[in-house]
Amino acid sequence: MRERIRDHARWDQTPTEDLSISGEAIDPRELTKRINSILPSDRLVSIDSGNFMGYPSQYLDVPDEFGFCFTQAFQSIGLGLYTAIGAALAQPGRLPVLGTGDGGFLMAVQELETAVRLQLPLAVIVYNDAAYAAEVHHFGKDQDLGAVTFPDTDIAAIARGFGATGITVRDVEDLEQLQEWVDSNPSTPVVIDAKIADDNGSWWLQEAFQGH
Repeated sequence: MRERIRDHARWDQTPTEDLSISGEAIDPRELTKRINSILPSDRLVSIDSGNFMGYPSQYLDVPDEFGFCFTQAFQSIGLGLYTAIGAALAQPGRLPVLGTGDGGFLMAVQELETAVRLQLPLAVIVYNDAAYAAEVHHFGKDQDLGAVTFPDTDIAAIARGFGATGITVRDVEDLEQLQEWVDSNPSTPVVIDAKIADDNGSWWLQEAFQGH
C-alpha cells in the first residue's frame, strides 16, 4: 500500500493522452504540470469556476490547507481575480496564483489594474479555449453554440495594456518566459494566455451534469 501511494497517488503520476497540437494548442494537463514545476512552492492557489477548474486543482501543489482558495458560490464564473487579489493581501508572504478561464477572466479583467497598482507578483493562468466551455459541453455540440463561443482573444496583449507581463503559450517551450518572470523577482502580475486543446468536456463536469 505504501508503494502504491508513493507511485500512483498523485494526478501527475496518472498517464494521460497528450492532446497538444504542436504550435497551436497545449494540453491543459501538460500546461499545468509544467507550471507547477516552475512556480515557487510557497504559493496560494485561487481558482475561478468553469470547465477548466479541475486542472489547477489536480496539478498545482500547495504547501498546506491555507494555500488553496476555491470560490464556487453558485458556480458563478468571474470571481477568481477578485479572490486571488484578496488572498494575496491576506497572505503577502506567498506567491498568489490564479487559475481561470478566458470567459471568467474577461468578466473581471478590469481588476488586473488593481493587481498592477498594488505591485502584486500574481501569476494568472488563463485556460483560453475561446468559449464558455462548460456550457459548450453541457449544451452538446449539435446545438447552436453561438452564444457561448467567440473569436480567439489576445489576452496576453490585453494584460500588457494594463501594465502586466503577458505570455502567449501554445507549447510547453513557451513557458520559458514564465521562468524568466519568476527569476526576475517580479513586482507585477504575469498573465499566461494558454491556448488550450479541446478536452471534449472535463470528466468532473460530465459527472456533475448527469443529474441535470
